[in-house]
Amino acid sequence: MSSTFKQLKVAVVGGGLGGLSAAVALRRAGHLVDIYERRDFNVEVGASISCAANGTQWLREWEVDIPDMKPIILMNLVMREWETGKVLNDYKLEKYEEEWGNVYNMFHRQDMHATLLKTATATEGKGTPCKVLIDHICESVDPEAGTVTFKNGVTITADLIVGADGIRSAVRGQIGIIPDMKSSPQTCYRCNVLTEDVKKLGLVDYSYAPAIQYWGGVPGKNGRSKYYKIVMSPCSGGEVVSFYCFMPTELTSHHEEGFTFKEVPVADILQGRYDALDPDCVDLLKNSIERMPWRLYVHQPYDHWVNGKACILGDAAHPMMPHQSQGACQAIEDAAALGIIFSDKYDFTGDVKRGLELYETIRKPRATRVQSASVKATENLNERIGFTSMTAPDAELAAAEGKLTINEMNGYKMHFHIEEEVAKLSAA
Repeated sequence: MSSTFKQLKVAVVGGGLGGLSAAVALRRAGHLVDIYERRDFNVEVGASISCAANGTQWLREWEVDIPDMKPIILMNLVMREWETGKVLNDYKLEKYEEEWGNVYNMFHRQDMHATLLKTATATEGKGTPCKVLIDHICESVDPEAGTVTFKNGVTITADLIVGADGIRSAVRGQIGIIPDMKSSPQTCYRCNVLTEDVKKLGLVDYSYAPAIQYWGGVPGKNGRSKYYKIVMSPCSGGEVVSFYCFMPTELTSHHEEGFTFKEVPVADILQGRYDALDPDCVDLLKNSIERMPWRLYVHQPYDHWVNGKACILGDAAHPMMPHQSQGACQAIEDAAALGIIFSDKYDFTGDVKRGLELYETIRKPRATRVQSASVKATENLNERIGFTSMTAPDAELAAAEGKLTINEMNGYKMHFHIEEEVAKLSAA
């Protein structure tokens, strides 16, 4: 334990999953955390969130009430034929917890967000409860002075500023990053089907099985684009079946930006080659609710994540395509790194800039690798974690081919990695 530890005043700009994770991690590390959010939390988009072992382990370490998030524990990754729904590949996860020490959870975004918010602000639990301030839109940041000015005229000063304000991050620009990005060739529609409707209407019951199910994602019959893909998974304790419906961007009806959208008609989803989709899947989509468009972008990695007393994390730092199901986990890992680096085990609370440099050293290569692998999986579903282990004789060969594997994601030991890097700094 460091004898020089001091409590930091932390400003987390953005109250999404990444921001709340950072708030919890830094609260647990003994700091005073204020969370600044641009809008009320009742507009969180309803969709499933994958939280593999490499994310779940930190929720446990932070003593988050995971059952309160109403998880579904995944047991299979299933690849289906587009036209018939026939099972093509079935990657089984029954030994997943035994091998990796944690289960693979599926959450509903709103459930996960609510529990993290509760954990951050509750009077119970280790650390001082975080404060939440809404209607605070970041206007400018002085990373050297440690100040943030908001559009409502409020200026605050902090020892550490965490930009967790998403893919359109204002903090990112304020620390000197200009995104190199382009529209993805693939666009997504998110929607949900209530399990009670599945049962009432006699739709396929495997829809709420503890599995992520995939259709498409590879070139198909009659020239069907590889950009057609369906991802279906249960969440919210089995009450909701969540869909991500992908198609070529040029064929979609929605290209606008923004934080909230009007619900789209089901016809906007069932267009193009969806007329040849597995009829059981089509029946589910026809009875969907909360249908929202989601425009996707491919970002090149940024050359830095930190500047002075400010850093970025999650989608602000490494926005990625969703095809590795690692977006939330990588944001959680970012938060975990900050919590460890600025804990009483090390001396970085007395030199925040140096601590943030270490944060970038620890997190940027790994998150960038996942970001790159997510683009590859856009082009070929067989590049997706799990399926990479099925399309090569063994995990070592898959890794040698540059593919992202479950071993690489779940075998990573962040505490040890940070200890190694601190030792190098001490020896330098």
